[in-house]
Amino acid sequence: MTFNEFLLQESILRALSEKGYETPTEIQNLAIPIFMEGSDVLAQSQTGTGKTAAFGLPMINRLEKLDKRVTQGLVLCPTRELCMQVAEELRTFMKFVQHARVASVYGGEPIDRQIRDLRRGCDIVVATPGRLLDHLRRKTIRLNNCSMLVLDEADEMLNMGFLEDIETVLEYLPEETQKGFFSATMPKAILELSNTFLKDPKMVRVSPKNVTSENIKQIAYSVTEDNKVNLIAQLFSFNSAKSAMVFCNTKRRVDEVVDALNAQGILCLGLHGDMKQEMRTQVMGRFKKGNVQILVATDVAARGIDVQSMDMVINYDVPQETEYYVHRIGRTGRNGRDGLAITFVTPRQRYQLRNLERLTKSTIEVQPLPTEEDLKNYFIESVIQDVQAWKEKEVSSDYEAILNALENEGLSLSDFMGAMLAAQYEKSSLKPIKQEQPKERKRRNDGPMVTLALNVGGKEHVSPATFLKIIAKVSEDASRAVGDITIKPKESFMDVPEKFSDVIADALHQERVKGRKITVEKRALMKRRQNRDGGNRRRKPRN
Repeated sequence: MTFNEFLLQESILRALSEKGYETPTEIQNLAIPIFMEGSDVLAQSQTGTGKTAAFGLPMINRLEKLDKRVTQGLVLCPTRELCMQVAEELRTFMKFVQHARVASVYGGEPIDRQIRDLRRGCDIVVATPGRLLDHLRRKTIRLNNCSMLVLDEADEMLNMGFLEDIETVLEYLPEETQKGFFSATMPKAILELSNTFLKDPKMVRVSPKNVTSENIKQIAYSVTEDNKVNLIAQLFSFNSAKSAMVFCNTKRRVDEVVDALNAQGILCLGLHGDMKQEMRTQVMGRFKKGNVQILVATDVAARGIDVQSMDMVINYDVPQETEYYVHRIGRTGRNGRDGLAITFVTPRQRYQLRNLERLTKSTIEVQPLPTEEDLKNYFIESVIQDVQAWKEKEVSSDYEAILNALENEGLSLSDFMGAMLAAQYEKSSLKPIKQEQPKERKRRNDGPMVTLALNVGGKEHVSPATFLKIIAKVSEDASRAVGDITIKPKESFMDVPEKFSDVIADALHQERVKGRKITVEKRALMKRRQNRDGGNRRRKPRN
């Protein structure tokens, strides 16, 4: 099945093509037709299987052009990070849909900024439950025209104590609103929620696909985008690979990588959906015969390819779906052979490795980039091997003439070899790649301080780390700027810079501790409290 068969708008299909989506994943094949027919959906599916497109495409497809822009679609997510991720992916799908807007609202960001954005109008809202309720009560978001609601990672939201908030949000919706609940697990609470709020839902289940081959070594390198091609060349040489597949997320990226590798003298071919079948057949024929050692391909173009086990697979791009990752690395380590799967991540993408590890139940080791010493040692070893190979061959008399000419010019064999080796090394890809280092943080003056009073304390078994972790999820800068923290049995106090106070208060307000929602009251800076009933826990701001 293709996306065309779902009868999606042409503008959506155009965006999917540009993003490199050619064939639906399993969850998309199952859920999209149900949404398109108007039924409610209860779906059990892991993160990384293509859930966002499974509910996002039907939601975008049913948007109506109204005289006044109103909220027609709503997605609830458990965390700020997922909220941002879903909103960004929906914007990608809506790229060519005229005048359509997505707004994301979540804690940890000043609500006034979100209100200004919402006043511009939005067709789809992606939100965390707590912040959405704040907007509903302020009437800065209205759901009377909402035609579709999705709970993403519903089980996680219930685990975080959002059940009451979710039920309240659902009460704001029109009775005819189509609903979809997506959950990795199906605990009793999810089933009870669906029984209450879903109308004759159709159940969809997608079993997680785990990587079970123990002979596939999975590693990763943190590398900037402009150094990835050089790293491919180095790794291909280091591992003495005879065959490799390099996977990219888009057709354009395939072409760019092929051109860049060929420019370095590494013969490779590309394979993607824009190529005619005749050309694709020729490419595969040359690759199977070993005429080229590296095949650069998109996920869809590589499906169904019948080839023996690769020496290694390289994920040039982190796959868009975990399901793709499983298919990719399954190209190596076949038939009992050892396999190597390598994933490139930019420094900002390293968190995505944790998702792949969790869902594939495997470990992905982040390796240091090859050092200058590593590269020189490899170069020396390869030269020795080449010389030993040439010793077994009959040397042409032409070479002796060259050596005689050099001697006549006063150049020794040592001079000649040194110059040749230097030139060969200079032309090679064996140059150390600079590892991006974290920027040093300068000491700063964060300005006047205020005190935040919290309604949780020692009885909830909180510690300063409890609060700092919550704040760090929203802003590392704000977390580092927190001053003294005092924990009492029934309350806590925190000194923070005034400029961060709203961000910190919003972040804390969205969380629960031992089932109790944190409330925050801002006060003028209090003198350090001598805690007679629980200990005074102090913490200086980090710089």
